[in-house]
Amino acid sequence: MRIVIRIIICAFLAAAAVTMVTFTLAGFTGSVPGRTAAAEQDSLYVLGESNGNVAVYTRDDLKNPVTVTDIELAGLRESDRAMIADGLPVESPEEVARLLEDLGS
Repeated sequence: MRIVIRIIICAFLAAAAVTMVTFTLAGFTGSVPGRTAAAEQDSLYVLGESNGNVAVYTRDDLKNPVTVTDIELAGLRESDRAMIADGLPVESPEEVARLLEDLGS
């Protein structure tokens, strides 16, 4: 009987771990918890990629960057590269500056 209980507990913990990892990874792929599609539409800027570097685009012109930084995508963590590749919506110039500072350090 004890072994059955241990197996059930281990199965429950494994399922909980898989669920938590799934939700965590969803957060790293551009899905920002607490943000709705409407909030992303309100974003003024988008962090993206240009010639292997992080670039800042306006939401209205995703083809021509406002600025291209010297932050190389190859030097970023995989999760950060994925967010940038998907296009990371940003609401304000202050948030752009903060994110670029975080990515550059």
